[in-house]
Amino acid sequence: MHYNLYHKKKFTIYLFITLLISMSLSNFNSNTVVYASQNCLITKESYDENELKTVVEDIYNKRSSAFVTGDLLSLKGLFDTSEKYGQWALEHEVKRVKYLHTWCKERGIKLAKVQSDVRINKIPSKDRRLTISLEESYKFDYIYPADETPITNSFGVGIKHTLSLTKKNNKWLVYNDCYTDCFEDALQAYSGDIAENLIPSDGLHATYKPTLVSMLLSCRNAQSNKRFFYNRRQAVQYADKYCGAAWGSGNDFKYNKKYKDFNGIGGDCTNYASQVLGDKEAGALPMDSAWHCEYSKAGNNQGTVAWVNADGLKDYLRYSGTGSVIGKGTFSELTASTLQFANGIVQRLQLADLVCYEKKGTTDHFAVITGWDSHGYPLVNSHTTDRYHVPWDLGWGDNRIRFFLIHING
Repeated sequence: MHYNLYHKKKFTIYLFITLLISMSLSNFNSNTVVYASQNCLITKESYDENELKTVVEDIYNKRSSAFVTGDLLSLKGLFDTSEKYGQWALEHEVKRVKYLHTWCKERGIKLAKVQSDVRINKIPSKDRRLTISLEESYKFDYIYPADETPITNSFGVGIKHTLSLTKKNNKWLVYNDCYTDCFEDALQAYSGDIAENLIPSDGLHATYKPTLVSMLLSCRNAQSNKRFFYNRRQAVQYADKYCGAAWGSGNDFKYNKKYKDFNGIGGDCTNYASQVLGDKEAGALPMDSAWHCEYSKAGNNQGTVAWVNADGLKDYLRYSGTGSVIGKGTFSELTASTLQFANGIVQRLQLADLVCYEKKGTTDHFAVITGWDSHGYPLVNSHTTDRYHVPWDLGWGDNRIRFFLIHING
């Protein structure tokens, strides 16, 4: 008897609460999508795209500032750490700051400024949170502080995000942030724990110094391109124009629409490298039956296996005589001083040559040499993620990574 009475009362309370919730929701327009958070309800009418762009850029620039300052503690306030996804996103960001701090210290580099710009593509509906599809363009400025007159070098990175936000205490927080990270392959050695802030690099551990050899190589590249059927200068111009979402890229941050985009279905880095080598607007290398791309007026062209597959392109370049492997090994092996090259065999690279990145015995990535910084450090462009004049080894810090330096025989 008491048992039934108890449950009748409990059911009555349940109906009453349900009625109150229904009455509250009826106050919203039927076309309104409601996002529930801990402290408030978020509706489509509660924000506009310009406001969101400002909010997201503020979050990303605070994250970028930590690259420069080493202020790990400041990152905590940007993430909803009450949820596991927010905690994971925070830990990943901490790893990125730790890695970049170590990389700069080992290279004698000091970051001067890191800036993020955001382009919002769409805001699809999601229950309980706000989800935004966007592109982020990083600009990294760095110097060699040990130089008598430091020169500012700049490079760009473009990342496509699916960002989820929640709103608590009238503040937007990162619930989750999904993206292909340019530093991913270097983060395994780092933890996401925050014990204290980092001390920014002072540049006293410089291991790469400008040499007469590297400067002569740069001059030779600039003066000798016209003698080769492989148009190196035009190849680099193409690489810069169609670099994608990275700061510094041309073509309104868009790829060349003439070609299919393989992001999300294996990656676009090899397709991009082949374009740089063979497109008539670029290097204009002659194609053959193994390595070519069929063109049509409709665009979205696809190439052969050797054109779009990383292992396929590496094998084609080596065995067709189109390219020559001038060095292979780990970063330490390729930058070890020799009698001819003070900064290692990597100094043999010329404009529009390729760097091939190998993980666990499998070719994983291609990048194109597009210049040198103020210390003669080779810089690369690539897709997946989009890179513009980025130091060639940045983001590839795992000791298991091997590099193949491929000179194009043209």
